[in-house]
Amino acid sequence: MVIASSSLASLKTSAQGKLERYTSTTLGYAFNAYDHQGEVDAPLAPADVLMANLLSLQLSARDVIPLFTDGDGPAQRLRESLDIALVNLRDADCFESYDELSGLERAVESLAASNTAALSVKWWTAVTVSKVLHRRRPHIVPLIDSRVYEFYGAKHPGPVRKALWDDIRENSGWLTDLAATKKTPDGRPLSLLRLADILIWTP
Repeated sequence: MVIASSSLASLKTSAQGKLERYTSTTLGYAFNAYDHQGEVDAPLAPADVLMANLLSLQLSARDVIPLFTDGDGPAQRLRESLDIALVNLRDADCFESYDELSGLERAVESLAASNTAALSVKWWTAVTVSKVLHRRRPHIVPLIDSRVYEFYGAKHPGPVRKALWDDIRENSGWLTDLAATKKTPDGRPLSLLRLADILIWTP
């Protein structure tokens, strides 16, 4: 069955309320804990992986320790690809700023490579990769989870990126205005990618 794609435009009337709830310091959402970027130039650390649990993952020692042990197995190759992505995406333009999808896809080749590397590591998926990398690169790495897949009627990261890119660009005016009303807990501008996920995810 094909699921019809939704649009962020359908959330416009409820967007301010969703953002206020998710960024509240009293309601227990992840924003005030997860959205601390940390040291921007640091390589991946175990804490970076575990922080993804704040976005409803259940990563445990079995998922983290192998990445940081010596060897050349799938887990170590995944960590290497994540470190490469952190470096390559550090100075990438914002997700929605690319005029053509092909330019965006070239910019996120290292993200796509990490998604591929995750396929060989048990319990890791593109969802895991997105929640680990987004916190460190919120301007270019889209958050992917079951709600985002369902919202856009997609089953794979590539189609989700395209749908998000189209949707954010189409609605960039009001999204930019809304994002400007909030800062992250560590004082950074709220990215449109993070805002989009908040609007899709928040009840």
